[in-house]
Amino acid sequence: MEQMFYAGRRSEFMKRVGVDTIAVVPAGRLQVRNDDVDHGFRQNSDFFYLTGFAEPDAIAVFDPSHDTEQYILFVRPRDPDMEAWNGLRAGVEGAKDRFGADAAHPVSEFAEWLGRRLTGRSKVVYALGNTAHDDTVVGAFRRGWPSRVRSGLVMPEAIVDPTPIIAEMRLVKTTDEIDALREACRISAIGHVEAMKFAAPGRTERQVQAALEYVFGVMDSERIGYGSIVAGGDNACILHYVENDQPLVDGDLLLIDAGAEYRHYTADITRTFPVNGRFTPPQRAVYDLVLDTERRVIEMCAPGLPYADMHRTVTELLSTGLVNLGLLPEPADEALAKGWYRQFFFHGTGHWLGSDVHDAGAYRLDGDPRPLAPGMAFTVEPGVYIARDKSTVTLSEAPYDPDEVAKLTLERGLTATRAELDRRAEEAGSRTFDVPGEFLGIGVRVEDDILITADGYENMTSLVPSDADAIEALCAEASELPLFQ
Repeated sequence: MEQMFYAGRRSEFMKRVGVDTIAVVPAGRLQVRNDDVDHGFRQNSDFFYLTGFAEPDAIAVFDPSHDTEQYILFVRPRDPDMEAWNGLRAGVEGAKDRFGADAAHPVSEFAEWLGRRLTGRSKVVYALGNTAHDDTVVGAFRRGWPSRVRSGLVMPEAIVDPTPIIAEMRLVKTTDEIDALREACRISAIGHVEAMKFAAPGRTERQVQAALEYVFGVMDSERIGYGSIVAGGDNACILHYVENDQPLVDGDLLLIDAGAEYRHYTADITRTFPVNGRFTPPQRAVYDLVLDTERRVIEMCAPGLPYADMHRTVTELLSTGLVNLGLLPEPADEALAKGWYRQFFFHGTGHWLGSDVHDAGAYRLDGDPRPLAPGMAFTVEPGVYIARDKSTVTLSEAPYDPDEVAKLTLERGLTATRAELDRRAEEAGSRTFDVPGEFLGIGVRVEDDILITADGYENMTSLVPSDADAIEALCAEASELPLFQ
């Protein structure tokens, strides 16, 4: 994206943090993989959103009250010896000339510079928890504070987290961001299509992953948006399965959850399909339930819809469907009211999507579900997971309200909320229920990426077939990748 877009974001950010503040936003740092090998570097999303600067170990400072230096970058200086080994650096001059900084300095000068600059500022805007910079920022905040205050100088009285401010900015995408998201979705969709053609009994999860990510790279994706999940059979019942090292078994399903990143924006697609190209009747029954649920929820999407309504609808549809399949006891309204569906569907219906796969932005405003608005992008991803070892399930008699649980989690935290739910379940008692054996080992998730438009929605990942008949037809096609013939 052009620097003008980043300049606009910086201007809006400084407007939101307010005058008489100084904001510090660090870049990501290189992480050691092993010995003298680093992990591939990918910039911190908040930092990149405001700067477009992709190098590690930098710091951006925003000082809205300064007359001439409101945006300052601290960067690694040019170093011919290091650059010969690890690539070119922008350096101090490049930070100004190419990345629009009003001023730039070597990152080694940051601590001393910050200590001087804090005088006259009422607060520091900085996200504590960054082990590389916390001591520097807090030290500058406290060092000299008593003597300067006694001298009548204004000094910061608080450190305020900028994360909610940047998150609200990132939540609603601009035209350029939407273009990047659409391309990430297009690349990802083509990768999923080729993976469906390539998968077959005897091949491995890792080989399918390689075929998928090969397509991403050939189509100019700079990296995967997150670790690809390629899960055959019972592995599909592990939500974040990443080993991807098992052979594909004739008669099993294969779940692929993967997305390409393009210009710092990622897609997130899940498809589930039969390894041998044909669904068994139990697989088809579960698959059709999940797909119908996903489609009906997507059709709801429009400006003004409370975000939580999607999850509520998913739980209603899955409760009825699971009872109809014999996976839960009747009646369906009891399965819903007591949360029995959570035996087989135990995650959220979706999440925001953007620079991060689980992108920034609050799901509730003042405790109430957030209404959807044009420019918001998110996933819709219902699933049903019936692990092979889940032949009997224990069903609590305690009422379960997902909205109440969400509010409780905000108030008390996840650990305390789980403890409260366990207490309620123990008091209410439980019953057991035998799961029909033909469904064991089936894990299904279907996930698409949705953009809210002025008058409805756009499914950015509809290029990948999701209808069961269309999937079977696609699996019957030969892969067009010469490498895999």
